[in-house]
Parts: sequence; C-alpha cells; structure tokens
Amino acid sequence: MVSMLERDVREKFRRSGYTLTSQRRAVLDALRDCKGHPSAEEVYLAVKKRNPRVALGTVYQALSVLEEIGLIEAKRWSETPMRYDLNTEPHHDIRCAKCGAVAEIPGVEFEDFAARLQENTPYEVTNASLIIEGICPACRLES
Repeated sequence: MVSMLERDVREKFRRSGYTLTSQRRAVLDALRDCKGHPSAEEVYLAVKKRNPRVALGTVYQALSVLEEIGLIEAKRWSETPMRYDLNTEPHHDIRCAKCGAVAEIPGVEFEDFAARLQENTPYEVTNASLIIEGICPACRLES
C-alpha cells in the first residue's frame, strides 16, 4: 500500500513536470533518515553511504528541485550552511548559537505570529520568518 506521503511526493512531481529520479528519491530518503535539519553536505554523506558514486552537485540539484516543487524547505541562517527541512508546514525553528544544530519548537503557533504581523502593517504579508537562537542542551552540558 502506498503511503499518503508517497502519494504527495508523486503528485507534486507529476504537477511540476519534473521526474522522480533515483537520485531525487535517494535525497528524499536521506532527508527522512537525518535528524534535525541537515545541510547539503550532510545529505550528501548520507546518500553516499548508499550510493558511493553520487556527486555533491547531484545532491545540490536534487535539493533545489525538491525545494522548488514544495517537498522541502530551505532554512537560511547567516553563519551556517543552508539547512533543509521536510516539514513545509508553518512552524518555528531554533538554532544553537554554538554548534549550529537546528530543531523545531513544538507547541508554538505560527498562525498567531503571521496574523499579528498582518494586523500591524498595511502590507500583504506573503512570507514571514523568525530567527530564534539559543544554546542547545548538549552545548549547555559542555559549558
């Protein structure tokens, strides 16, 4: 039986005109297996374990297509490499200022944030992001 997520993947590829290649499938699988929000290099290393012949450029291209068709979201922080997230629903992330680890913050509603922004500006809010940083539990233990 095909899972709902798998149907969503196939449908997004069908609508986009792109093909779900074995390389794109491998990148999606690696993103599912990685904890947190991996960088392209971390995704590359995960894919390379299964397919030693894969090139870093292939992983970057696959990530670009996956982002373009809405299967993943790229997270940009100024001091760390771009990170990738399979969760494309509105949510907040927190980044460790010491090690760069990224995690989702459960229980904080994004809709309230976007609505409050809209209430306080004459602009139509089409995109909102919030950078939240702190020190992760592992780094706090090292201090």
